[in-house]
Amino acid sequence: MTASLSRRRFLQLTGTAALGATALSACGSGSGASGNQITYWGAFASKDIEKYFQQNFVDAYNKTATGANARKVQMSVKQIDTIGRLTQTAIASGRGPDIVGTAGPAQTLPYVSNGNLLALDPYVDKLGWQNNLLSWALDAGRADGKLYSLPSGYETMAVFYNPATLKKHGWKPPTNRAEFEDLCKDATAKGMVPVGAGNAEFKAATEWHVTWIWNTFAGPEALYEALTGKRRWTDPVFVEAIAVLKGWFDKGWFGGGPDKYFTNKFTAVYEQMASGDVALFFNGSWTFSEIAPYFGKAAGNDATWDWAPLPSMNSSVPAGVQPLSIGTAYSVNKDCEHPEQAVDVLDYLVSDGRRQLEWLSATGVAPAPVKVTEADFPKDIDPRVKRHYLQLNAAKDIGYTTWTFWPPKSDTYLYEQMEKVITGDLSPKDYCAGLDKLFQQELKAGKRPPVPAPKGA
Repeated sequence: MTASLSRRRFLQLTGTAALGATALSACGSGSGASGNQITYWGAFASKDIEKYFQQNFVDAYNKTATGANARKVQMSVKQIDTIGRLTQTAIASGRGPDIVGTAGPAQTLPYVSNGNLLALDPYVDKLGWQNNLLSWALDAGRADGKLYSLPSGYETMAVFYNPATLKKHGWKPPTNRAEFEDLCKDATAKGMVPVGAGNAEFKAATEWHVTWIWNTFAGPEALYEALTGKRRWTDPVFVEAIAVLKGWFDKGWFGGGPDKYFTNKFTAVYEQMASGDVALFFNGSWTFSEIAPYFGKAAGNDATWDWAPLPSMNSSVPAGVQPLSIGTAYSVNKDCEHPEQAVDVLDYLVSDGRRQLEWLSATGVAPAPVKVTEADFPKDIDPRVKRHYLQLNAAKDIGYTTWTFWPPKSDTYLYEQMEKVITGDLSPKDYCAGLDKLFQQELKAGKRPPVPAPKGA
């Protein structure tokens, strides 16, 4: 994996990138394992998630791996802090894993540029991926007209909250900017933090805010035009969105203000949501894998949680935009000595809809973007999680997450330089100008991942 995997370290810790934070390697690629095995490097958020994956993916696959050419999987659990560097170093030395895990299509591109990956196009029809996977997610793995990565987890963003807190204060999940700002003003007056936020544990969390404000203020069509080079990031609609977000930070609405934002930890945010001290939390689908320990019996309280679609922050943008995201992806090393077997394992990991939904139900970890119906969901799945993925699959207004559709250097710029905007050391105008300069360079160089058109466009 590339160094950018550390950018998603928090998501790995919470389980969302549990599949993406992995590598599969056969001895022919230099792992030192038996030639009859495909070794698996896995990093997991908890022992429970690790155990589930071992039993329901690794052991289950091995039962199907029969015949002279079959290769069974042997899992070796690695530390989350080091697995990215281990994979990156292995690939660079020519002794890398057969299947390369990354934090999404944008992070796959450096491997494509270096000629490290095998084109997967021959397997699309053979294994029916076009029938099993959502088309936008499959296409996101293409570069230079070829398929180089397969999505293993997909996400969107939403607003999470404690229903009892909103009811107590007479609030409802906001659907537009006026409702959002009224709630924030009232919460502030009552000594609460309107929006839980912080990046002490994960610096790139800042880009989550850039993602949702651009999707709800500038809107998907403007983003699509900018991502495809038809509009510049210096356009007033993008600058104004960042200025609005900056103003909210200055008011102390996010995390208690800039002075606290950089020290706030996610554990505290969840605890404050459960206790009623935080009203809202703008976060991603990975929340489902981490929120449970802070609510209800597990936490020794009677608090509950729920989620709502993103509000509209501009009258020209509808409420409920769902930014699309591929949080994790798999590719195959071009030097793999057993590509057919490696692809067979990859297919098992991501393409079966019911298996993915059972994984989601049991662990909360984001599933691969498979085509499913309501009947495919396990009966015991959390109805809030089920509702989330049914709405995502049927989304009419799709948007774009920065970590999926921006080129790698532009994406890094987004969260690193946004910190300077929050502290007042960089103006929204200069922030957007700096992004535009870097983005145009990467766009010209072919570094931007494929971008699906917004629905209805």
